[in-house]
Amino acid sequence: MKLALKEKVFSLKESFQVLDEEGSPIYEVAGKLLSIGHKLTVTDMDGEEVAYIHQKVLSLVPKYFIEVAGQEEVELKGHITILKPHYTLETVDEKWEIRGDFTAHEYEMKRGRDVVAAVTKKWFSWGDTYLLDVADDADVLPALGVMLAIDCIDSDTSRGVSQSVAEGTANS
Repeated sequence: MKLALKEKVFSLKESFQVLDEEGSPIYEVAGKLLSIGHKLTVTDMDGEEVAYIHQKVLSLVPKYFIEVAGQEEVELKGHITILKPHYTLETVDEKWEIRGDFTAHEYEMKRGRDVVAAVTKKWFSWGDTYLLDVADDADVLPALGVMLAIDCIDSDTSRGVSQSVAEGTANS
């Protein structure tokens, strides 16, 4: 299944619309306006919650918990790397490895040797736009949760870099 995630630009909180291959909306993603750490709720078009993603705030490496309706909560852990992003999604039964490229615009999610999903972040778009290609429909919501958590991590990283640059410029 192929999905497109489009960030809503004029929003005070994290907000995405998830579209299917035909461009029809199938999920809405909304973050909490005021919270410690990222908290995202994914709802279907009837307003029913289908997934919830939340950040573990006090951690040396990024950690997120992903709850998908009807399944046990899973943990996404970041690894300390220099050039390429690397994460592990740990469930009761299996483990996914998620690796990104140098630019953090391409990701591949694997279960063993099998590709679960591939993600591409568009370079030039109004707001973040991701294309998510999931091999098995049963993995759509966990893969979507992983992608949303990675977007949160990327936004924190880029905000940290831009804030450091701004502070360095202000102190000059």
